[in-house]
Order: sequence, then C-alpha cells, then structure tokens
Amino acid sequence: MEIRKKVEEKIETLPEDVLKPVLDFIEYVKDREAVIKQFELKYGLFSKLKGKIMNDEHSWEEESDFFEWEAAITEIDKLKRIFGIERK
Repeated sequence: MEIRKKVEEKIETLPEDVLKPVLDFIEYVKDREAVIKQFELKYGLFSKLKGKIMNDEHSWEEESDFFEWEAAITEIDKLKRIFGIERK
C-alpha cells in the first residue's frame, strides 16, 4: 500500500531511537489493512453490511464486525490524509 511505501522510504534517514516506533507503526498499518481485507472477504462491500445494519437486519456478530471494520477504514483514511494519499 502507498502509506507503507512512503514510510519505508524515510526509514534509512532515521536515528536508531526513532526506528523502533516507526517499525511498530508499519506493523500497525499492516494490521489495519489485514482487518479491512478480512471483512471484505467475509462480507463483500462495506456498504452492503452497512445497509444490513441500518435496516436492523443483522446479528450481534455482524454489528460488532461492522464497527471494527468502520474503525479500521477510518484509521487508514486518516493516515492517507496525513500522508497526502488520495483514497481509491
């Protein structure tokens, strides 16, 4: 993903004491991307699950997944804004 690429390009210029938090950040982004992919595979489009939630035709698991999925999308979108990357 583009966020990871931009961060990795800057790693070589970082002091050692900053390197670990940057690597932790990269792992965090990978985790958020994996969560999004997992829910896409499970439910298809986010809007499809959102419609089900809004129409009150969902299980507790679907509602829980929806909020976790929405949070992951929001976090990645925020990072994209910070790094100046347009959303696909």
